[in-house]
Amino acid sequence: MTVNKNSRPPRFKLFQAPAAIAIQKMNKTGNYRGSPRDRGYDAKWDRLSIAFRKRHPCCLWCEQIDRDTLTDLVDHIIPVVDRPDLKHTWSNLMALCRHHHAQKGVMEVYARENGLLGMLPEWCRDPEKRPFQFRPVA
Repeated sequence: MTVNKNSRPPRFKLFQAPAAIAIQKMNKTGNYRGSPRDRGYDAKWDRLSIAFRKRHPCCLWCEQIDRDTLTDLVDHIIPVVDRPDLKHTWSNLMALCRHHHAQKGVMEVYARENGLLGMLPEWCRDPEKRPFQFRPVA
């Protein structure tokens, strides 16, 4: 007798408490950053982020290479870890897609390791001034 896929009972994922999920992530990667709320992103940030995305609906870095991509998130030009006082400063924000947000994260690590955090605003706004490995490919 052949069993049709549709005749099998549905399988449900067991519920896991958030703490258990955090432990799994720590075991997998070795570091768990915590939820956005744990990292200090509160209701004030949510409102600011929504307002910024309404004003800037496209990814800044995609626009720099003549591409139209809707933004996925708002990123701090100078990271909050380095300058917490600029967390809610409009001029320290930029809208990015997920792809470019990941690239910017790598660029932040490079800047931090080489003592060049002060260059991040210039690098973010002008792709030609970025270090060679972070320039967009034409």
